[in-house]
Amino acid sequence: MGRVRGLRPSWCRLSRAGLGLGLLGLGLAPWTAWAGPGEGEGVDDAEAPSTATTTATATLRGRVIEAGGSRAPIVAAVVMVVDAPPEVRPGKPAKTPLDPEAITWMLRAETDEQGRFELPEVPVGKVRVVIVAGGYARLEQWAEVEAIPAGSRDQLRLYLERDAEGSADGYRTEVVSAREQVDPPSYTLDGQSARHYAGAGDDPMLAALSMPGVARSPGGLAVLSFRGAAPTWTGYYLDGHPVPRGYHVLPIAAVLMPALVDSIEFDPGNYGPGYGGYGGGMVRMHSKAGGRDGVHGQAHVDLFDLGAAISAPVGRGALAFGLRRSHVDSVLGLATRTIEASTGSDAGLSSLLFPAFWDYLGRFDLPLEGGWEGRRTLSLRALGAGDSLRSHAGSGDVGGDGFEFESSFHRFDLEYRAEGSKWRALISPSLRLDSAHLEQSTDSRREATVFSSRMLYAAQLHRVLELELGSDLVYERYHRFSKIVPMWAQQLSPEQIDSLTTFESSRGEDLSLGMWVAPTLRLGDWTLAPALRMSIYYTGKTGFFRPEPRLDVRGLVHPKVELRARIGLYSQGLVVRTNNASSYVVPSQVLLGNGILDIPSSMFQLFDPRVEGEVLDGAAVYTKNIHASLSVQAELPWQLRLRATAYWREGLPDELEVNRELEDATIYNYDISISRRRGMGMELMLSRPMGEVFDGWIGYTLSSSRLESAETGWRPATFDQRHNLVVLLSASLPRGFRLGMRFRLVSGNPDEPVVGTQQIRDLSSGLLYTEPLRGALGDEYRPLFHQLDLRLDKRWIRRRTAISAYLDVQNVYNNLYPEAYVYSLDWSQREALFGLPIYPSLGVQVDF
Repeated sequence: MGRVRGLRPSWCRLSRAGLGLGLLGLGLAPWTAWAGPGEGEGVDDAEAPSTATTTATATLRGRVIEAGGSRAPIVAAVVMVVDAPPEVRPGKPAKTPLDPEAITWMLRAETDEQGRFELPEVPVGKVRVVIVAGGYARLEQWAEVEAIPAGSRDQLRLYLERDAEGSADGYRTEVVSAREQVDPPSYTLDGQSARHYAGAGDDPMLAALSMPGVARSPGGLAVLSFRGAAPTWTGYYLDGHPVPRGYHVLPIAAVLMPALVDSIEFDPGNYGPGYGGYGGGMVRMHSKAGGRDGVHGQAHVDLFDLGAAISAPVGRGALAFGLRRSHVDSVLGLATRTIEASTGSDAGLSSLLFPAFWDYLGRFDLPLEGGWEGRRTLSLRALGAGDSLRSHAGSGDVGGDGFEFESSFHRFDLEYRAEGSKWRALISPSLRLDSAHLEQSTDSRREATVFSSRMLYAAQLHRVLELELGSDLVYERYHRFSKIVPMWAQQLSPEQIDSLTTFESSRGEDLSLGMWVAPTLRLGDWTLAPALRMSIYYTGKTGFFRPEPRLDVRGLVHPKVELRARIGLYSQGLVVRTNNASSYVVPSQVLLGNGILDIPSSMFQLFDPRVEGEVLDGAAVYTKNIHASLSVQAELPWQLRLRATAYWREGLPDELEVNRELEDATIYNYDISISRRRGMGMELMLSRPMGEVFDGWIGYTLSSSRLESAETGWRPATFDQRHNLVVLLSASLPRGFRLGMRFRLVSGNPDEPVVGTQQIRDLSSGLLYTEPLRGALGDEYRPLFHQLDLRLDKRWIRRRTAISAYLDVQNVYNNLYPEAYVYSLDWSQREALFGLPIYPSLGVQVDF
C-alpha cells in the first residue's frame, strides 16, 4: 500500500504561505522529497472549521503506470491531490497553472512496487492530481472523487510519459559489472536497444555486424566472421543450446524474432569452459521471458516480414510467444501473376529465386515454491525456424530446370534453475528436429534428431573461492536419402526415367561431449579463473579426445582501469571429404550478358543452401587452436568507456590419414596436411554504455589473418580485412524522435586476380574454350569500402499503446562498391558489378 504522509483524521487546511512555498518547491524541484501536510512548515495545527465536519470524504485509490505498450508500474512516484474548481472536466489534462491562492488543502502519497497509491479521507468532488517521478514527464490531471465501497478497484489509472531526458523508445538497460560475473562475455548487446541502430534493419543480430572484431560481410549479407576466421567457425547458442545457424539461409534476418531478444553475448576468440567445438568465437542469444504485469503484445510489419509477439501472466508463471514470417515471396509471386494476367505472357520472373523464412518461439516460466531455501524456476521452451528458396522455372521435377530448397528445425527445451545464497544449479535437456530438402538435379533429403543437455553446479566454498562443475552434450542421429535422375533424361518417357533413376541412403551419428571444472579465486580486486574442459568428439566414425585448458585473469590496476588476460585451447571440426548435396545457387562463375560474372569465394562459399552429407573415408579432424588476448578497459568522463584489446590466434598444423576404398575394394591410404592458421590484431572501442538518451560506439579493428601453404607460404585468409572502422551513434530527440547513424570504412577482401588464360579442348564436343589462370589469394585486394547509413525513428505514445515507425536508409550517398567483376568471354577485360545501392527500409510497430 502506498505510504501516506501528513494525513489528518479530516482534510487539512493549510496556510497560504506554506502552501505557496510547497507548490513553488514542486515546480522548481519536482524530484526532491516533499514535506506533506503536518510534516513541513506552514501547516495550520488548529482544528479545521466546523464546515469540515460536515464535508463528505472518501478513499482515493489509483495506479501510476508508464504510458505506451510496456504499461510498467512506476515505483515511488509522488502523488499530490489538491482541490479544484467545480467546472473542470475529470480525465482531462489540467492546463491552467496551479494557483496557490485558490488552494485550501493538499494531500500526498507515494506509489508502491505495483505503482498503486491510496489516500484516505479525500473530500468528495473535483480535484487536481499532480504526479512527479524521476525520468518521467510531470502529469497534472483533473479527477473527481466519489464515495465507493471498500475493496473496490482503482478509481484512477494514470499514465506517465518519459520526459525529454528519458528514452523516446521506452527501453531500459540493466548493466551488470563484469567483475561480478564468473565468465563475463567480451561484448553484450541489449536486445531491444540494438534494434534502433542504423543499418540493423530492426534486428539486434544484424547490429552485431558493427561490433569490433567482426569482418564486413559481402553484399550486405549477415555473416559473422570473428577476427578473420571462417564464419563456419562461429558457434551459435540460443538459451544454452546450439542452433543450426544464427541467421536464416537467406542471411537478412536472425532465427530469433527481434521482439523476443533479451540480450546477445559475443566472444570473438576466447570464451568460457562451458562451450567447445568452435575455433572462431561464440554467440549466445538469450530470449525474453514473459512478464507478470499484465497482457502485453507487439506487432510489426516491414518490407521483408511481419510478426507479432505476446506476453501474459498464467497462474504463478508467465508466458511469452512470438511468430514471424517473411512476405518477399508473396510480393514477387503477386507481381508475377499480375504481369502475366495483364500482358498474357511470361513475366520473366520465373527464373528468380522466391525466398521465404519463418521463425517462432514460445516459453513458459514458472517460479516454484516450497522445498529448498532459495529461488527455483522451471522453464519450458518451444522454438523453430525455417527457410525455403524456390524457382518456378521448369517443371520442378527431379532433373528438371526448377529449383526448390527447404530447411527447418524445431526445438523443445526443459530448464530447471535453482539458486541459493551461496550456490546455483542448472539442468536443461533439449530435443531438436532438423530437416533439409534440396530438389534440383537430384532429390536429396536429410532428417536429423539432435539431443542436447546442459548441467551445471556452482558453489561458494570460501569467501574467496567458487567452484563450478558442468557438462554439456550434443548427440545427433541423421538419415540422408537421395534420388538421382540425369538431367538429359527429362526428354524420355516415365518408364525410361525410372530405369535411369538411382537411389542413395545413409545413416550416421555425431557426438560432442564436454565436462569442465572451473574454480574462481577472488583476491581483492583481482579474479583468477583457471578452467579445464575435457571434450570428446565423434564424427565420421572417428573419435577425438581433446583436453582444453583455459585461463581468465582480470582485475583493477586503478579504480577506473580494469585489465583482463585470457588464453585457452579450442577445437574446431574440419571435414575434408563429404557427399554434401550442394545447390550452387551462387556459383563461382556464371554467364551474364556478353560476359562472365566472376563471383569471389567470400560470397559463393558462404551462401550455398545444401543438404549435409556424411564424412567420407574418415576425412575429418578436430584441429587445435590457441587463443590469447589482453585487454584494458578504462572508465572516462562523460560516461565514456575505452577498451583496447590485443589478440593472437594460432591454429596448429595437423596430419589426417585418409583410407579410401576404391571400386575394386582395395584400400588407398593417403595423408592430408592441415596447414597452420594465424590471426593477430588489435581492437579499440570507445563507447557510451547503452542508455536512454545517447549511446553508441566508435570501433576500430586492426587485423591480420593468414594461412600457411607449402607451395605459396603464408597467404591471407578469405576475410583478411586489415582495417575496419565503424562509427555507430544513436540519440533520443524531443517529441518521440530518435536519430541514428553508422559509418563504415573497411579494407577490401583479398582476391585471386586473373593473370592470364589458357585454351582447353572439351573432349566430348571437341570445342575450345578459354579458362582463366589465377594468381594466389592476396595478390590483389578489393578496393576500400565506405558507406553511411541513417535511421530515423518516431514513436507515438498513447495511454495503452505505442506506435513506432522507422526509416532505415543504407548507403545514403550511394557509394557503388565492386562486390564482383564481369569479365569478357576471353577474360581480357573486366567491369565492376556493384553491390547494394542506396536502399531505404520502412517499418511500423505497435506495442500494447
